[in-house]
Amino acid sequence: MNCGKKERAEKEMSEENLKLLPCHFTWGLLKEDADLNFLKVKLHEKLAMECSYEGNRKQRELNFIGFIKHLQGFNNEALQHLELAKEEQNNRGRDMIVTYGNLAWVHSLMGNVTESETNIERVHEVLRAFPNPSPTEHHREVLSEKAWSLLKFSKKTYIRAKEIFLEALQKDPDDTEWNTGLAFALFRLEGLKFSQYKRVGFEESPAVLQLKKALKLDPKNAMIHVYLGLKSYKNTKNSEAWRHMTQALKMAPDNLSVVLHVAKFMKKEKEYDAALEVLLEMLKKAPDSSRLHHEIANNYRWKAMQIKDTHNPELLGFCVQHLEKVASLNPGHIFPQLELALRYAELKQTTKAEQKFTELFALPDLKPADLQAWHRMYGDFKQYRLGSEKAAVDHYKKAMRLGPVSTEWFSCRNRLRKVLEKSRRDTYEIQTFFESLNTEDKDK
Repeated sequence: MNCGKKERAEKEMSEENLKLLPCHFTWGLLKEDADLNFLKVKLHEKLAMECSYEGNRKQRELNFIGFIKHLQGFNNEALQHLELAKEEQNNRGRDMIVTYGNLAWVHSLMGNVTESETNIERVHEVLRAFPNPSPTEHHREVLSEKAWSLLKFSKKTYIRAKEIFLEALQKDPDDTEWNTGLAFALFRLEGLKFSQYKRVGFEESPAVLQLKKALKLDPKNAMIHVYLGLKSYKNTKNSEAWRHMTQALKMAPDNLSVVLHVAKFMKKEKEYDAALEVLLEMLKKAPDSSRLHHEIANNYRWKAMQIKDTHNPELLGFCVQHLEKVASLNPGHIFPQLELALRYAELKQTTKAEQKFTELFALPDLKPADLQAWHRMYGDFKQYRLGSEKAAVDHYKKAMRLGPVSTEWFSCRNRLRKVLEKSRRDTYEIQTFFESLNTEDKDK
């Protein structure tokens, strides 16, 4: 065999070995299915918090963000996070299987053949030291990391996560982790399936039944209380919702996800001062959380609306201050920056608002959902700040032509319907536009 053929054979063998490794790269996690910027920010904010991690959870977070960095095209940063993950466990035990597998993949993609092969061999060493009960089974540590990664990654991978939790529970029905994981998966799947107008009843909800079972097994898990609180709220059991949310906050006042969920619930209950108190207290512990700043801005905005003073300069000023902070912390998140442009307009800073809209529209590779939000908010700006209804209608139409890629599609439809309701001739051919959309739907 000449050198060229030998190299190709070795490369093919290496690729086959990589495909057999149990790690994020072989779990079918596709970058087009997820909001990578959101995942990155959420993980970075969690790692930045001064909190204790149980077991190998910090290692898992580092593994996951390493994979996200790879999907974003930053393999050097991916490698840095994976090396930190390796340090968490000091190169020992079954917890290392996924970490070594991820390292092997990243090194291979970067052309570091020797390092890749070394990490492949490390996986095999762990597997020899801790053999599987059967060839078709994975170690619990691998299954657990896979299931939680699928649950975190995207709504398109919720079902696969649920299936892993269900399969694991068949062998151990009272396992705390598997029961909690299944409860969270069912909660999220029900959230996708049922809208605000069509919900499964509280008593009949498989998610509620599983959350209650999980709470008995894991009574210190604050997120179970959060999800039960949200289920209660959606079924108009408000006193029970408050009980769960208050308990969650009491149990985990330093948990950013818990605090954000509780504050959003308070916002829905129009308790804006209570929400702001919780959020501002959390901000002392996580001053660089873009998600916190965004939620604080929202509450100042809604508080102004509650007191029927939407142009209150003080409250709008606070809102703008926090939205500008979001823009600096997370420039990849378009939606709060669109809100910022509208707030500028409400403060009568029209030039600044127009400049912000123009700047955002010029960004490369805007996602359809972001572009749809841009057209909706720019349309609002044209209609309510500049008094150009015709221009607004044009943008609402452009947003709807993108299809129902986000809830903004429905917002634009509602705005167009309001224009139609006006008793006059000039309705900018909106009815014809609606009919064309129906025709397109039938043709598909």
